[in-house]
Amino acid sequence: MNKLNQSYFITTLGCSKNLVDSEMLVYALDKQGLQRVNDPGEAEIIIVNTCGFIEAAQQESINAILEGENYKKNGQCRCLVVTGCLSQKFGRELYDSLPEINILLGTGNFLQLPDLLRNNETGSQRFCQVGKPDFCYPEPGKRTLLTPRYSAYLKIAEGCSNCCSFCVIPSVRGRLRSRPKETVLAEAEMLVREGAREINLIAQDTSAYGLDIPDETNLARLLEDMSAIDGIGWIRFLYTYPTKITQELLEVVKSHESICRYIDLPLQHVNERILGNMNRKGSRESLCKLVDSIRNTIPDVTLRTTFIVGFPGETEREFQELMAFMEKIQFDWVGVFPFSPQEGTPAYSLQPAVSNKEACRRADELIELQRSITHKRNMRWLNRTLPVLVEGKSEDSQELYTGRTQGQAPEVDGMVLIKGAGEQDIGEILNVRITHVEEYDLFGEVAR
Repeated sequence: MNKLNQSYFITTLGCSKNLVDSEMLVYALDKQGLQRVNDPGEAEIIIVNTCGFIEAAQQESINAILEGENYKKNGQCRCLVVTGCLSQKFGRELYDSLPEINILLGTGNFLQLPDLLRNNETGSQRFCQVGKPDFCYPEPGKRTLLTPRYSAYLKIAEGCSNCCSFCVIPSVRGRLRSRPKETVLAEAEMLVREGAREINLIAQDTSAYGLDIPDETNLARLLEDMSAIDGIGWIRFLYTYPTKITQELLEVVKSHESICRYIDLPLQHVNERILGNMNRKGSRESLCKLVDSIRNTIPDVTLRTTFIVGFPGETEREFQELMAFMEKIQFDWVGVFPFSPQEGTPAYSLQPAVSNKEACRRADELIELQRSITHKRNMRWLNRTLPVLVEGKSEDSQELYTGRTQGQAPEVDGMVLIKGAGEQDIGEILNVRITHVEEYDLFGEVAR
């Protein structure tokens, strides 16, 4: 068999943490001389970086693998590589069930791929390696951004030690492993030098950052130091855990204009019994106090949360308690997920189960409630001038550009439709006066 010409295509499924892994892998492959292509039909190597968090994500990953198999049969592909959380979760079982997979690597082994390809130049040999999920971020974190240069993700830790009963993350990503603060700051400086105007700090639990380091490192002090980087635009931190939100952290956010007044606070539920069965701390009362503390400390803060509905044993009364909580708290953004039982987690066998149909009904009801709340919350921006990161031309209008405020995280929240911006403004932060508000999106004009 002829040698591979070293053209490859990579697809990334799931969260931004997975995206950063792909960026590291792309850097390593490019450094070895491989050529990344944008069309899988032109690639001899197809890499699928999978997600295994919930059933829908698992199915999407399987579909992507099967699509890769189709390119092996009908395209140029001669080597199909599968990595990511689904690989770590199912390992040899997945490898054996899909013989078209040439290389399968777990979350702790994915950076072995360049060496494996170099030693298997024809792509004909099969290889499966799924070790412990103990991957440590290589320093200084060199990678090839797969996002626009002006907005980058920065992974500050790997793994999670919370052990929620519904979650597979500790088993596929391992326990918390924080990166040294000095190397995180060095990477942030590098991103700023390369043109990043927004840095999004991510981890499975960013609020746990530093808890495994035997000094006084924590998220608040990391943010404090990062805000002093010359030329930094916005710093946003995502994926926090409610009981780890400290007053020190809130004061740091309040004190620095470069730190987005945006708190991503996945609560999952508010009923104390359900939270206990989820192996999460808190109650409706404690969560109300936390939200009050956040809003009292940080004026105009934007709050995002996520909820799981249809968790085993959730009664209609407990669901209505969640609805009432949402009505009272008035979050800016809410993500809702019907419970997805994950084999190998404690919640998988909990009874009584709520039917998927009922869980989806409850999810739809929450989403409908939040629709009006988000519109109401967005109305507070009307006739105000806000800093907006310009991202590109609108797909719907030649006259408008799109962008985001500090209260709109990439991918998951709404956007701003901007009149008066130009091509030269892409990647810049402009002052925009908000002139119109719809359910999720804002409209405005550049305030020159």
